[in-house]
Amino acid sequence: MRTRIRGRWIVGYRNGHGIIPNGEVVYEGDKIVFVGRGYDGAEDKFIDAGDKLVCPGFVNLHATTNVDVQLFRIDGEEIGFAKPKSWVARWRDPDILDEASNDASARFSVACMIRGGATTFGAITTMAPKRWEDPIYEPRQIARAAGEMGGRAYVAHQVRAYTRCVDGFDSVEHLDEERAAAGLERAKVFAKEIDGTYDGRIRPYFFPYTLDASTPDLLKGMKAAANEFKTHMRTHFSQSWQEVQIIQRRYGLTPVKYLDSLGVLDRNTILTHALYIAGNGPYADPADSDLTLLAERGVTVCHDPWVYLRRGKTLNNFDRYRAAGINLGIGTDMFPQDFIAEMRGAALGSKFENQTTTSGSAAAVFDAATMGGANALGRDDLGRLAPGAKADIVVVDMTRLHIGPVADPIRALVHHASAADVDRVIVDGRSVVEDGRLTTADEAQLLRNAQAPYDTYKEIFSRWDRGRRPSTALFPYAVPMR
Repeated sequence: MRTRIRGRWIVGYRNGHGIIPNGEVVYEGDKIVFVGRGYDGAEDKFIDAGDKLVCPGFVNLHATTNVDVQLFRIDGEEIGFAKPKSWVARWRDPDILDEASNDASARFSVACMIRGGATTFGAITTMAPKRWEDPIYEPRQIARAAGEMGGRAYVAHQVRAYTRCVDGFDSVEHLDEERAAAGLERAKVFAKEIDGTYDGRIRPYFFPYTLDASTPDLLKGMKAAANEFKTHMRTHFSQSWQEVQIIQRRYGLTPVKYLDSLGVLDRNTILTHALYIAGNGPYADPADSDLTLLAERGVTVCHDPWVYLRRGKTLNNFDRYRAAGINLGIGTDMFPQDFIAEMRGAALGSKFENQTTTSGSAAAVFDAATMGGANALGRDDLGRLAPGAKADIVVVDMTRLHIGPVADPIRALVHHASAADVDRVIVDGRSVVEDGRLTTADEAQLLRNAQAPYDTYKEIFSRWDRGRRPSTALFPYAVPMR
């Protein structure tokens, strides 16, 4: 079926994004066939987007697909996530969330992403309440949720070799290389199982969870597996001073040079966060050799602004990494899954760090949110509206009072809009959001179901607290309940 969309602004692509006023996008099946004005061919359906913005689907490169435990850290200490050594040792005991709760968590989170305009996302989940790896059912549930709700997703079975836990009041690291090797094999089995399912919309990737929780063998094994499946490897990278110091202590190298020594840095490697490098961590780098090396290897850095802005930190800085030639993508990595707000966070964080209004331009962060993510995934058919590209399309209502008069649609999108303004989402030529509501799931039921896993996390973290504080003391209300 051939469908034509007409809107006040079309973000077309020809050697870069460009605005086509009062333009049209035509797609047939899962492919775009026309972008421009004056289409005079056949059509089976017409969508009048009125004064709305029609743009490529967003690529959420690093998206939390579970009920977000970061909610417990807002305005508070980074506490409550330390696992007791005794619990870690009882590895045959059930996981914190059972299958039903985990499924509710996954479906809620996937729905939020799609509803906010992320037509493609790289799924990640918290490892705070886990021992070494994901429960075997969790990534399968994420893949199924994305597939059934009509999303396009990259999903991994997450693995680590080290897990951090507490023994009394002491924090200890527990290494189990045998368990990591077994987890890698399970990751391969999972990748084979899901690769190309749901009409090719679901693909695997490989995820040694954090740099400091991985051994050289795990990193190299994961990268080899990613190459075998023609996909990417990613890891949480240089996300804390502590992590950088651990890598320097273990291997005598900076994080960037350590990964390069393993031969795992290339264009199919995504490094999430990468905050504490290039002179921002516990070592000097006046020549910006870190950034130069990442750019030379073709590595993508995924920037997740809000999860760090809540802690008073940000990337230093978006423009600097971009000017070095590094491909940048954007992810949410927390709740709410408001991808438009993440673009705004990237822009404002860069302006703050650079102390200039021209830094973190709306055009640059929009590029990262679309083409940057697509480039990271090796997909020249995503992140753009052009003939031959996938029919992944987002329509944003720019007529809302809070958006105000629109002088520039991309600046208005980045600085005034939010996920709530997404009116329609099309993935692979199928409308999965219409009139601001999911067409593939019951939103109210998803929200009700998500409460149980959230409550479970809250109870477990309180039970694990070394100070034995009740949840009301550990996670107090912002304003006292009376």
